[in-house]
Amino acid sequence: MQFPIDHNAIMKRLHAGCLVFFVLILTTSPAFSGDAELTNLSVRNSNDQLQVDLMIKGIFAEEIKAAVSKGIPISLTFLILLYEVRDYWFDNKMVSKTVVHDIKFDVLKKEYRIRRSWEKKIPLDIKDFEKAQSLFFEIKEFDVIPLKRLKKGKHYQLRIKSELSENKVHFPGFPWEFGTDWYTINFIY
Repeated sequence: MQFPIDHNAIMKRLHAGCLVFFVLILTTSPAFSGDAELTNLSVRNSNDQLQVDLMIKGIFAEEIKAAVSKGIPISLTFLILLYEVRDYWFDNKMVSKTVVHDIKFDVLKKEYRIRRSWEKKIPLDIKDFEKAQSLFFEIKEFDVIPLKRLKKGKHYQLRIKSELSENKVHFPGFPWEFGTDWYTINFIY
């Protein structure tokens, strides 16, 4: 006696099994481990600007040092969004800024070159990796928006995320498509 084969049921189970497999792979990958986080996140105002400070912690320092020391340039992108929160309606996006930090090792000079897009200065050349790493992973006194564009007593929300990537060549064993979660600060001006 032969039993009828239900091909649709087999395909559904196969698809469900593949989906579970890929979800497990993605959530256990170092690139999605969630170890890295934005810390020291603060919003303040200068005389005429709303400013933000932040730092990234827990972000594979040894792998980055190994990659950079081999001459692989690495970029860290910060996405900064500011919304005016409106009750019973869509929030109003006031600012969307992208900040890029680049690090590259100059083999001849034995220096790390840091370029931060938000600073108008020439690139920084640093001999010490710890100092270079600190500059690469932090933002201090970044101007988000002029204070004159904010309204007193209004509710605002600042959202920040970071993404790390190599610039051209893949470095074996390093999760290049890394990104932190969105971090949110709500405040009333």
